[in-house]
Amino acid sequence: MMHDPDTRISRRIALKGAAASGVVVVVGGAFAQNPSKQAGAPLKAVTGSNDEWFAQRAWSVSANKVLPGSDGTGGTVTTLAKRIEHPTSAEEIAGIVKSLPATTPIACVCGGHEASGVALVADRDAVILDLGRLKSIEFESTDDGNLVTVGSGVVFRELVEAVKDHGGALPVGTGPGVGVAGYALNGGLSSYFSRRLGLLGQRAVKMTVVTADGEIRVLTPEDELFTAMLGAGSALAIVVDMTFELADASAIKGAEQRVFGFETRAQAVDFSRKAMQFMKDRVMPNESVSLEIVVTGTKAIVATTVFYDTFEGSTTEFVEPLEAIASDMKLPTFAQAHWGSWYEAAAALWPVIAEQKGSPLATSYHCAGTTGIPEDAVLDFVADVVVGEAPLDEAEMSIVEIRTLGGEAQRGLRIPSGNCDHAFFVDLVTLYDASTKSPAQRQEIVDLTNRVVDKSRAVTGLGVDFSGTHSQPDDVDRSAVAAEIFGSAPMARLVEAQKKKMDPENRFRFNPFAKFVG
Repeated sequence: MMHDPDTRISRRIALKGAAASGVVVVVGGAFAQNPSKQAGAPLKAVTGSNDEWFAQRAWSVSANKVLPGSDGTGGTVTTLAKRIEHPTSAEEIAGIVKSLPATTPIACVCGGHEASGVALVADRDAVILDLGRLKSIEFESTDDGNLVTVGSGVVFRELVEAVKDHGGALPVGTGPGVGVAGYALNGGLSSYFSRRLGLLGQRAVKMTVVTADGEIRVLTPEDELFTAMLGAGSALAIVVDMTFELADASAIKGAEQRVFGFETRAQAVDFSRKAMQFMKDRVMPNESVSLEIVVTGTKAIVATTVFYDTFEGSTTEFVEPLEAIASDMKLPTFAQAHWGSWYEAAAALWPVIAEQKGSPLATSYHCAGTTGIPEDAVLDFVADVVVGEAPLDEAEMSIVEIRTLGGEAQRGLRIPSGNCDHAFFVDLVTLYDASTKSPAQRQEIVDLTNRVVDKSRAVTGLGVDFSGTHSQPDDVDRSAVAAEIFGSAPMARLVEAQKKKMDPENRFRFNPFAKFVG
């Protein structure tokens, strides 16, 4: 066991690769040469080559895009679009759309929130609209509550700082460079906050969009298109801004985080099994608390317990069973932290995420979960197979995230996202620097990941890949069906009907739902 204090690692190193929810889909940051963009710094329009633009805007690329070709070598990934535009208003967007032939495909990139980066790459006939300069954040008080309207270029670091200054809270992801609009248009799962505040998409009350024929429309919940947008929006229209109902910052009481170390995969499996039993017995029946357990390729286990305003009792006493599990297993405690506010929880992992780089950074995302409290057989499967067989050693920045969801997310507005339905949620996030892997090693990582996903699909009662955000849309022959992605068959039909009505020429074809609604 690791008892020598000199072998202990810093909190940042222990957590590297352990970032939650938002980080796994950040696009709009940069590769290693430009890390400041990932933290949400103001974007400047890139006027050079497509390669230069791609280097600034792509935080990661799909692991499927760096697989070896027929000659055994991996290809270079960059954008293929014939032109990149940088509009600054709805009117400019509408003008560009109207100026193009009706069959010209259009790709939209804001902060970016899509696993395979298909909008960034696009194709040779496409025009890309880079919406990164739509940076407005406006607050409004109404009789029904406080609202914030967010431009499509805003990323979470910018929004979180602004909301903090107004005493508010939102169910945000932990990635500072995640695009707010893209996140909400895929439902908007927040592992820390959704159990109390719902999905971010469920808090939307208005949005401004530009349609495939260049019409500017303001949508509200009375519009069928509005509902369809909150789960499949990138396939249906161009979003200029979105308005969300703010919660009060007091809705989040605080959080306790513990970081434990492990040496062998068997230890990670054993801890996960026991921690999930604690989650099942003590956390899931108690909606005043949420828990996320992250197992990382850097041999750290991160347990983050978030407490809501309805929680009564001692937060430190509540997490003592997790500490006892680690102590009984003689696992070292690398770090412990107390967060006293929504803002501290929302911003806690920003420094960690800033260190996740690659040339390029290769990623893939898969999820599984249950609609109610999971059976013990499901917990055993997650421990033995997802934690036990995920390519954490081969792709060292990879993580397995095990989370509670449900609560307000299940009770809230029904939007086309499978995340609305699930109470127990597991992510397998494959993440590595492609420059350090041979083509054969890249193929091995994908094969190992696919093996875990295929086994997951065979487990009774376990849903797999039930959101656009957490599914891998460019997987070959392993993708979920529309009803899983959009939460139900009726929601899938709603999205399909709106696609035929709003975009009959399929101009918006560069989205994670192309195989369902294209």
